[in-house]
Amino acid sequence: MMDESRMDWRAVLARVFRYLSNGVLAVYVVYWWGAVFYDGPLGQANLWNALLACLWLAGVVVLWRRLALRWQRVLSVFGMSLLVIIPWSFIQPSNDKEWAEDFAETGTVSVDGDVITFHNFRDFDYTRDGEVTPRWVTRKVHYSKLQGLDIFHDRFLGNLMAHPILSFDFGDDGHICLSIETRREKGETFSPFGGLYKMFELQYIFASEEDAVRVRTNIREEPVYLYRSAIPLEEVQQLFLSSIDVQNHLAEHPQFYNVVNANCTTSIRNQIPEDRRSPFDIRMLVNGLLDQYLYQKEAIVSEGLSFEELRERCLIDEVARAAHDDPQFSQRIREGRPGQNRGAD
Repeated sequence: MMDESRMDWRAVLARVFRYLSNGVLAVYVVYWWGAVFYDGPLGQANLWNALLACLWLAGVVVLWRRLALRWQRVLSVFGMSLLVIIPWSFIQPSNDKEWAEDFAETGTVSVDGDVITFHNFRDFDYTRDGEVTPRWVTRKVHYSKLQGLDIFHDRFLGNLMAHPILSFDFGDDGHICLSIETRREKGETFSPFGGLYKMFELQYIFASEEDAVRVRTNIREEPVYLYRSAIPLEEVQQLFLSSIDVQNHLAEHPQFYNVVNANCTTSIRNQIPEDRRSPFDIRMLVNGLLDQYLYQKEAIVSEGLSFEELRERCLIDEVARAAHDDPQFSQRIREGRPGQNRGAD
């Protein structure tokens, strides 16, 4: 009776293991199907690549059904995946493509003593109707005037996905935004699934608030929140300098965006020395709740407000739209926001 019970448990465990391993293999196959679809030789994410991907998948299925032994089936899956992995590994990032207007120029930053000069600084202008005047300019600030950091939180997909923008405060030199984005070619649109592959390059864009913020609040009409960072000035300075280093590095050594380990949130985390990084939190990926995470870590100024009260106070869309053509745009969107009275620090 004992032996039969043991045999039953072994059978159950064997079956569970088989289901789990089949699930892992299925995810593995689906991932490489996506690589053909998004990065295949017939054009990114189009019908021809979809057909090619389906032909490859059909080959995987046929071999699986024709082979009798499990080890042969598993080996055939890995063999078929090599047909994708080998050419896929040779796809390299580039700064020389037909870029969409928003990403047309490659920015760099030079440092001369106290003077920081941004080359190809983005300062697009927008009419209330959404007409765009592209402007790539040279912008200078003084490093000694860096006095704080603000965080814009664009919840364009609600709690699921957002886009953080860092805004470095240089006092009377103004604000410098850093937006970490997918560098898209003409005709491309953002795809979180495409971001798992080699569909987009990674771009660090230094821009004015009138550009990076207004396009989201006033043109796309996405909910944007403005928080004051509570991290020490020394860490703000280190983050700013490391961001400059990354942009200059990308100008010479382009790399791919990745929705997991090189997105608009995890790229910032990668800049922080490992011994000072906070433990990974899922809200760094499902980053519509990134502001909630920062609140719980006391990384943003709350003035004793609950998170819900703070978020309500920090929504800037209505004011941003009213101040669309106001030369004091940056000041207007900060009026009455928690932590924005710099002189009280």
